[in-house]
Amino acid sequence: MTRSHKLSIVALVLALTLAACGGSSKKADPAADLATAKAAVLTAADLPGYKGVPHTADSKIPAKLKSDFATCMGVSTTIFDDTPGAQKADSLDFSKGANDEQQVSDTVEIDPKKATIDEGWQQISKPEAAPCLGKLFDGVFKESAGATPGVVFAKAVVTPFDVGIGDRSVGFAVNLSATVPHAGEIKFSADLIYVPRDRAGLEFDFFNTGTPTDHAFETGLVQKVYDRVGDNAK
Repeated sequence: MTRSHKLSIVALVLALTLAACGGSSKKADPAADLATAKAAVLTAADLPGYKGVPHTADSKIPAKLKSDFATCMGVSTTIFDDTPGAQKADSLDFSKGANDEQQVSDTVEIDPKKATIDEGWQQISKPEAAPCLGKLFDGVFKESAGATPGVVFAKAVVTPFDVGIGDRSVGFAVNLSATVPHAGEIKFSADLIYVPRDRAGLEFDFFNTGTPTDHAFETGLVQKVYDRVGDNAK
């Protein structure tokens, strides 16, 4: 698998969770919100041994797949839609290993209103979220396989798990495999974590080739970003 194919999973989830942010009686200050977001995201000091490159969105979700996801979730407006007026900062895309087998990235988005984040949380925390995400990933993988002759993806298995950060947080473990010409079966795992804090939405993407990423490692990084946001997004 190429780096771009791996990171397409990360880009997919970025679109998912970052729209899930936002009424606060305090008027939002866009400049202050952006500064908070930039100061909170993961840095090289948080991930010794990893290399970092500027974040890029490697793929866009086709409109048909977004529409199918909205239908599956029973909502009229998909959580993949952007939040007007939101301030967002992306960390570097961090990776480790000769072929970037381990990857970490995060995004902090601060919305003008807390109500938007509450609406997004209601969606992403629904029982339907995991199976609907599975269908969405299957659609994305199918399109990816179509662009790479001979690659066949197995059905994605998405399992929610408890993160335990703040008063609201959720994680989704995505397990999948692909049969690649001349390489056989390759297994992948991605942990997708979303944590709201007031008007802020914190989204983390962990990707591993082979064994899953250690949850203690993940939650340690999530807690750092959560603490940096602090009360600055009330």
